[in-house]
Amino acid sequence: MRPQVLFTALAVVVVLAAALPVIHGQGATPSASLCCNNCGTCTRSIPPRCTCMDASPSGCNPACKTCDKSTIAGRDSFQCKDRVANFCQRSCTKAT
Repeated sequence: MRPQVLFTALAVVVVLAAALPVIHGQGATPSASLCCNNCGTCTRSIPPRCTCMDASPSGCNPACKTCDKSTIAGRDSFQCKDRVANFCQRSCTKAT
């Protein structure tokens, strides 16, 4: 094979390898810092885009774009309403 063909093939492989984390929703995006303990509904897309049912009295994660505040039994709670790719893939609490 000629060197130009080998170089071109190598360049294509490098570009594809660099794009894989982004394609699979693992790139460095704000949603990468979101986690969920109580998964809500998910779409049937690949990767699935899910909502999270976690509620917190201290507010939503800073990466959350749509944070809803509700009052239950006189106490405020906040819930992220974003539908995020692989939202339920990472738990917020560490396994013991």
